Amino acid sequence: MIPTFVFVHGSASSAHGWTATQREMAARGHRTLAIDLPGRGAGFTRAYHEQDLETFAAEPSVMSELTLDDFVGQVVDAVHRVRHHGPVILVAHSFGGLPVTGAANAIPELIDRIVYIAAQCPVNRAPGEYAALPEWSSAEFLTATAPLLVGDPARQGFIRVNWRGADREQRAALRKAVAAELTEEEYLQVVVTSQPDEVFWLTGPEWDLRADKETWGRIPRTFVSLTEDRSMPLAVQNLYIAEGDALTPDNPFDVRELDSSHAGFFRKPAGLVEILDALSVLASAGSR
Repeated sequence: MIPTFVFVHGSASSAHGWTATQREMAARGHRTLAIDLPGRGAGFTRAYHEQDLETFAAEPSVMSELTLDDFVGQVVDAVHRVRHHGPVILVAHSFGGLPVTGAANAIPELIDRIVYIAAQCPVNRAPGEYAALPEWSSAEFLTATAPLLVGDPARQGFIRVNWRGADREQRAALRKAVAAELTEEEYLQVVVTSQPDEVFWLTGPEWDLRADKETWGRIPRTFVSLTEDRSMPLAVQNLYIAEGDALTPDNPFDVRELDSSHAGFFRKPAGLVEILDALSVLASAGSR
């Protein structure tokens, strides 16, 4: 049976980010669904577009009320909706790895493969604890984003980024960190749809999600390593792979490499689609 690919975006993104990938997948005859995680569109207010920063900073956000269960539940619901069509391949990028891992813990019998694209896959520690490890020391994204933060995330309970307020120098730093292979014009098309508000998930036991050996651990999984990634360095990606393999040595990651930055493949999806196309054959043949 033909599998359905369910795409789960990362932080500051939305289902829109997968548009070029879905177009290329459709041209190859694949069925896909890209979902919006909860709270997409939060922060896209008049104050944001008019750059009334005082008002923008004071506006509340639904992100402060969302929980890990909300994010995992969104992925679980999507899998339930498409499962009756046949096999399901979950594809996660970056932060999207967390709710995908949670869904795999909850409904492993409904998922035929997980594909992590430089995605978070916590195994031995809480998600937020990875950021303090030396493997993250060369990551450039947080440094590039810091000047654009609005308000105090710890006080507000959510993260707010003024993407529209980035000057030329700040945009250059962001592009280098996230999608260095794109031209400035191509990167502007990414920034214009970047989500201002995101959950503040780095701390707190309510965000302590880890891969479960008995459920997540029995699903075939692929890790697509992004070799030019400056936001999630290869050392971090390799750590997630190593921890997952150690948890279930009889079901290790199938590791593929993609010559891409953290987000550049969204605009140039051919390489990723080649990988997904090959994985669809495995799912169609009933590899589990």
